[in-house]
Amino acid sequence: MGLFSTFSQQSPNKVFASIILGGLAGASYALLIPIILGALNPADNGLTTSGAAITKVLSWEVSDFRFACLFFVVCIGILFARTVSRTILVRVSLDMASTLRGRLYAKVMAAPVASLERIGESRLMSVLTQDVARIVAGAQLLPDLIVSIVTLLGMLGFLIYLNSAAFLFVSKAIFFGIISFQIPMYFAGKTLRKSRGLIDELHVATRGLVYGAKDLKLDGMKGADYYENTLLTVDHNLVSTEKRGFTLITVAGSYGNLISFFVIGIFAFVFVNYHQVSADELVGVVMALLYVTGPVGAILNVIPQLTITKTSLRNVEKVFDEITAENIAENGVAIGPWSKLVLSGVCYEYNGHLEQSGFKVGPIDLEINMGEVLFIVGGNGAGKSTLSKLLTLHYLPQSGTITFGDRLLGPETIVGLRQRIGAIYSDFHLFNRILGGLSADKLAMAEHYLDELGLRGKVSIDGGKFSTLLLSDGQRKRLALLTMLLDDRDLYLFDEWAADQDPKFKEYFYRKLLPSLRTRGKAVVVISHDDRYFDAADRIYVIENGKVKSATECSPSTLALSPA
Repeated sequence: MGLFSTFSQQSPNKVFASIILGGLAGASYALLIPIILGALNPADNGLTTSGAAITKVLSWEVSDFRFACLFFVVCIGILFARTVSRTILVRVSLDMASTLRGRLYAKVMAAPVASLERIGESRLMSVLTQDVARIVAGAQLLPDLIVSIVTLLGMLGFLIYLNSAAFLFVSKAIFFGIISFQIPMYFAGKTLRKSRGLIDELHVATRGLVYGAKDLKLDGMKGADYYENTLLTVDHNLVSTEKRGFTLITVAGSYGNLISFFVIGIFAFVFVNYHQVSADELVGVVMALLYVTGPVGAILNVIPQLTITKTSLRNVEKVFDEITAENIAENGVAIGPWSKLVLSGVCYEYNGHLEQSGFKVGPIDLEINMGEVLFIVGGNGAGKSTLSKLLTLHYLPQSGTITFGDRLLGPETIVGLRQRIGAIYSDFHLFNRILGGLSADKLAMAEHYLDELGLRGKVSIDGGKFSTLLLSDGQRKRLALLTMLLDDRDLYLFDEWAADQDPKFKEYFYRKLLPSLRTRGKAVVVISHDDRYFDAADRIYVIENGKVKSATECSPSTLALSPA
């Protein structure tokens, strides 16, 4: 019912029309056997009293012309109804897939970064690419399911007309077959749900293979360990689990396909010995049962795919439930100029997610003025990245306050304050185009920075889109810097930006860009290990175990300031 409900919400009128057309197609299918039997034994079956006249049509001799016309009209009706029903539902399923993805896009855009980190990139990608596709695949089976169900009901109705005792026997047999079919399907469903979790693990493992290729190649023993004990282990577990699941589905499917034949055999060899059945009734019942074989098999074969679809739909709904929206006002108050950013007693603790579970940053007291360059230094795991996300308002303090000038950070000011911040993180993502539109002035500035950052000849900009992103790590970071400098922000944060740069661009960053931003009155926060350039800072904060260990005032730099 969940799948039908989801589709009905997407486009109720179209789904209703598809169901009606599918039902008409199924009813028409059920009419074909009575029409044929009526033509073969008109008098005995009481379907007509006319003789079997021969009519010539285009030099062909056609028996029972009216039955023949009715037969072909019904076939054409089936073709039309089934095609239109299937086409409508396929289109609705594609629209629903787009709607599901759109809802997930919107949820991700509105979610706090901490919530997305808790769910994980691999799981989100699996939902977007695999689960949505499985839902669409399952939805496209609904027209055939409707046709098969209506056909089965129609043929059962025909059996009532032929022989009520045969109808009761066949109904009980089919009911027993469907119920017994659910036993292997129950275990298959449990196995496939387990395999769905292993798919997420495989995504994580393959991501490590791609993004950790350099590290794995440096140490053959570690590479072999990752290959054998991570990649192959997860892959073999997935394959083994899916083999069990699909074996059970295959067994159930084969059993389902034979149910109708078992019923025919018992009816022909056993049932007739205990009930009075005429020769014509026997022929009619056997033909009906042979005809019903297809719909019964189709219904039972659809159930495994619907089981997979149901699992995927449950995964999508679960992710929707887990992605929480930020407690912020989308249209917050306008933010005016500010002169100082102050963190007072700010604390943030990871609540049972990520590898940092239980790690706490704070309480932290920190301030930075406009026109000032602040360095944050500390060892790995000291809390620098967490502090950077607090400063850029991706993490919100669980206690303490953050103020920009006289503006206190709160639900109504977050959106406005974020618009004043630019950042390049150590795990930055480089988009393939300049977002937010590209005016003539911005384009001229971008062309200037292509030369300034040594990217001319490596990448070009056409219609706001970069010609390539196949660049070295240092070049990618310089291109990310270019896109950020096109926006006039109040606060800039650089998380180990210079780590991948050669000496020329390290010098450019510390000796030219940072002083330029200071001169323009920007507040700049730099997370860095480059101690030879610490003199470029106005103040240095040392972070250790999530707290500010020391703060050092630096002498004003005597280096000449030149615009970037």
